Amino acid sequence: MEIKNFNKYKKKWNIESETVIKPGLETIQAALKKLGNPQDKHKIIHVAGTNGKGSTIAFLTALAKDPGLSYASFTSPSIVDVHDQIQINSMPVTEKQMDEAFSYMQRKGISGMLTDFELLTVTAFVVFETMELDIIFIEAGMGGRLDSTNVMKNSVSIIPSISIDHTKFLGDTIEKISWHKAGILKHNSQLVIGPLVEPARTVVYKEAEDKEANVLEYNKNFSIKNHKYRFKEYSFSDLHPQMIGRHQQSNMALAITAMLISGFKLVETNVQTAVNSAKLPGRMEKIRDNLYMDGAHNQESVDALVETIQEMFPNKNIHLIVGILRDKDYVYMLRKLEGIASTFEFVNFQHERALDATILYNHCSHSVKSITLDATNIDLNKNSDNGVTIVTGSFYFIAELKEKTGI
Repeated sequence: MEIKNFNKYKKKWNIESETVIKPGLETIQAALKKLGNPQDKHKIIHVAGTNGKGSTIAFLTALAKDPGLSYASFTSPSIVDVHDQIQINSMPVTEKQMDEAFSYMQRKGISGMLTDFELLTVTAFVVFETMELDIIFIEAGMGGRLDSTNVMKNSVSIIPSISIDHTKFLGDTIEKISWHKAGILKHNSQLVIGPLVEPARTVVYKEAEDKEANVLEYNKNFSIKNHKYRFKEYSFSDLHPQMIGRHQQSNMALAITAMLISGFKLVETNVQTAVNSAKLPGRMEKIRDNLYMDGAHNQESVDALVETIQEMFPNKNIHLIVGILRDKDYVYMLRKLEGIASTFEFVNFQHERALDATILYNHCSHSVKSITLDATNIDLNKNSDNGVTIVTGSFYFIAELKEKTGI
């Protein structure tokens, strides 16, 4: 999969990398060694899991921003292009910073060693190395144990959730997938986990035991009740996240806990401001009245989306605009969405793994459905008078639609 605007730096600096996905750490560790191991220069919070990674990092960056810490983040996928995946103090990396990183990597001779995502991961660490940063937030790309982000010696780890996804690479059971996610845990470190299903929880605790690490669990070691956070001697009241959905309560609590155990002093007024200001594109994102975008793309995230729609719009007509990648469990997604939809509009979008809208149309049992062959022809206003329009199914679909409509 091509990372938008990444190839121009590869071509400019004559650095080659493969577009395939190759789980494993040996090659990226060899490349990082050539570069002086920049991944070990800063304090890091590493986030893996099936859903909630982006939201948790949004809370983390807000918590770092309000008291004036210097921070950076590496996330995926991109919203606009490669620059927004590497951010310093919530600002996308500049072309100058990218050029400096690529120039350095070219001189060190890492061309041809890596895949695209490995090269992007290395680029982020090279960009961050030269900066005075209090903390870096790293989002695992896929899985965890063998993901290219899992290369630092030490980090506080967060796992917000674990469910079935990326079965081709991670396995087809919760236990197998959990083994990959739990692999981000470092020896003698700390892990913060959300409300995991029992098979996943068992695997994570076994990993922690093997690595002599400490686990802090939501609703066991820390909690949010009646908008009040509690953990040990810490207590923060009147917390009202702007991000929509019940699951954001636990994501918020995970971020607060991770910052505290990372050694940062949090003040209640700062926490209140931070959690209220935290936002993330494509997570039940309000574009305008009666128009939302949510990148739900697997079982757990679709379950959360349906629950949120039922809570927010119990008496509204729901018009769903849907584009899905073909390697996702689209039948499950359709069955869940059919329970709350008034109408469906299935859309073809320009991604190499995009599922043909005709397939979605044929598998959908809803009586009111249509196909749009080109995302530029979507009418985002046609349901505004009598209901709510929700765009969903893939972050890549949302990103393309935003670009084409200028939202």
